[in-house]
Amino acid sequence: MRFKWKKKNEENDTEQDKNDTLSKEDLSKEENNLDEMNVSDSDNILELKQSLEEAIDQKQRALAEAENTRRRSSIDVEQSKKYGHISFARDLLEIYDNLERAIKSAPSKNEELSDEIKNFIIGIEMTLEQIKQVFNNNSITQIDPINEKFDYNFHQAMFENETDSVEPGTVIEVMQTGWMLHDRLLRPAMVGVSKKKIK
Repeated sequence: MRFKWKKKNEENDTEQDKNDTLSKEDLSKEENNLDEMNVSDSDNILELKQSLEEAIDQKQRALAEAENTRRRSSIDVEQSKKYGHISFARDLLEIYDNLERAIKSAPSKNEELSDEIKNFIIGIEMTLEQIKQVFNNNSITQIDPINEKFDYNFHQAMFENETDSVEPGTVIEVMQTGWMLHDRLLRPAMVGVSKKKIK
């Protein structure tokens, strides 16, 4: 009877040892699984971080591009406001020149003229003054460079004249005045320039 009990105890111990061995194997497997999960999780976290950094970078680039586009548009609008009427202004210069020529060609002795012609000349003068005012309001300025140093950026030399009375390269005659729109040249002044006399 004792022997049977002893044998039964030995069987129980063997079963317990098996259970212990199984539980150690299971624990080892679980640990391996956890390690794999940890590695997998850390890989996922790295991928997520990279994706987030890429998304942030793309957003910053898009914002920078949008800001650059806004600035360019703003500059284009300013340039358009400032210089959009440049061709129209050039066309008006011809009218200004014709009115100026008409006034210069009018007789100097007004008392000999009839009232109708006097009024006509006054009308032309008033029109010319109005155009000058319009030019002034729109930042269109005249270039009249008499006695100034010749500058090819603003003047067009039509002839050279030998003289010792002024420095060589000085504008001695203005055949046609030039015009500027803000800082842009509408029309260069057509000028005569001095040069040194050859002895």
